[in-house]
Amino acid sequence: MIDLSALRSLLAVHQHGSVVAAAHALGYTPSAVSQQVKRLERQQGRPLLERVGRGVVLTDVGRLLAERGSAVLDELESLSNLGRDGSRPQGPFHLATFATANRGLVAPLLARLAVEAPELRVTVVEADPRDVVLQVARGTADAGLVHDWESVHLEIPPGVDAAPLLTDRADLVVHRDHPLATRTSVTPRDLVQEQWVCTPAGSICHDWLVAMFAGHALRPELRYIDHEYASHLALAAAGVAVALVPRMGRGPLPPEVVTVPVVDPVPERRVQLVWRRATTDHPARRLLHDLLVDVVG
Repeated sequence: MIDLSALRSLLAVHQHGSVVAAAHALGYTPSAVSQQVKRLERQQGRPLLERVGRGVVLTDVGRLLAERGSAVLDELESLSNLGRDGSRPQGPFHLATFATANRGLVAPLLARLAVEAPELRVTVVEADPRDVVLQVARGTADAGLVHDWESVHLEIPPGVDAAPLLTDRADLVVHRDHPLATRTSVTPRDLVQEQWVCTPAGSICHDWLVAMFAGHALRPELRYIDHEYASHLALAAAGVAVALVPRMGRGPLPPEVVTVPVVDPVPERRVQLVWRRATTDHPARRLLHDLLVDVVG
């Protein structure tokens, strides 16, 4: 009989392109993933991975096993949900989400769930959208809220579905005495001499800010790095930096700052709900989606 844990490891290598990336997605060590794939090779009696340069790719047999195995694993997860009460969301439900969605969407969502599904025990963990997708794909989160930008696309792996919820725009935030404060709009070329505060490298918002300038063959001066948009607003209010801050979950602005629309390009991000395809009919997932649509209005 095929070892299902080993099959999941092979599928992760197929989806993520390397043993190291698969290990990161599954929460294992690369050595553990390699051992599981080797165990599967012994069961099948033939190689499933082959080395190409410094990496590995699936053999024809490995690719066929991964593709068919994906359907099997999805079906097993669907079967595991048959014992649930299909009419009443209940039990634990893990939601992964990004920070501003916590303030703008999740807080009102949880208030609604407490009334409409009191037997559902929701836990919420904040993560960057790329990590949210990985948590959903590997099953450590039941659903996730993510965002992506036009020039910094968020990859949705096979077996994960997404539903759009809203489009959120970001604005330039400057001190009210800043020379750009009275402008009706600005472009990246107007901002290249500014000192910026932004989220850390590797986050989608950081990458989008850099990409916005790269489209004009420019580079922003990233002077201050901070995860929290509240800190971005504080630095703008102090007059020491400018910031690009999304509207969703932004909250009241300090009296010392104003917002200015950015164009060419317009900084917009798509906010989506993601879940594993095998859990599409899960009553809690359906209710979560319906209530989020309601919250967005």
